[in-house]
Amino acid sequence: MTTAKRPERQRNRTPVTLVLAIAIALALAAPLASASAQPESDPLEKINRPIFRFNDGLDRWVLEPVATGYDYVMPERAQTWVENFFTNARFPIVFANCLLQGKLDEAAASVGRFVVNSTVGVGGFGDPATYLKVPAPDEDFGQTLGKWGLRPGAYLMLPLLGPSDLRDGIGMGIDGVTRVWPFFVDTWVPVVTTGFQYLNLRSLYLERIRDSRTQSVDFYVFVRDAYLQRRQSLIDDRIGNTDDRVPSASDNDLYFPDPNKE
Repeated sequence: MTTAKRPERQRNRTPVTLVLAIAIALALAAPLASASAQPESDPLEKINRPIFRFNDGLDRWVLEPVATGYDYVMPERAQTWVENFFTNARFPIVFANCLLQGKLDEAAASVGRFVVNSTVGVGGFGDPATYLKVPAPDEDFGQTLGKWGLRPGAYLMLPLLGPSDLRDGIGMGIDGVTRVWPFFVDTWVPVVTTGFQYLNLRSLYLERIRDSRTQSVDFYVFVRDAYLQRRQSLIDDRIGNTDDRVPSASDNDLYFPDPNKE
């Protein structure tokens, strides 16, 4: 089995073009549905599948070739620095949602990580907080709504944005506001920077995505079921439980499993 090039953590999805990588990333971060599992509700499947085909085609013919070239010229260490920077920039979202869920220890940990990585880590490009074993909370407003009891609603495959549901769609909008910094720069700045973020992310998945497409009987079902399972695991705080075989948000192998741990 082909493994990813390096360990990394989850990234928050942001409304920009060419981010099918998020759909794949979420799928790869979760276990496949077992044969005995009940099928997930997908009343909008007839609408979702054409959108998924469009996203997948865009990824195959546009994003993957660009990411391949980017991966060729960008050193692996530099790609890691880019991912570290964008992870650090998610601090307002993580911190706010930790507070909204009453997770005070996690909120404090997010502050600690941000301070350490922004200073010792030179603006967030380094990740010394991980070496210091500071926990890495991973919260968003979709999870907060789930904690508050709001049901997910129908599964949605969004054009360009990838998998979601009604609850996470609301959460995505609130998280976009929580980012704060885009309000202080020209409109093109967050679009370009976020596009660059997901180009970098997509380059990390070149072989894994090819393998997943080849090995999945129905790639649409694979992405859908993995997304729904993982979102529920996040809401239930089951991620990190060894019985679930789902990596912890505080583990570096959340998206990029370390072969030495397998």
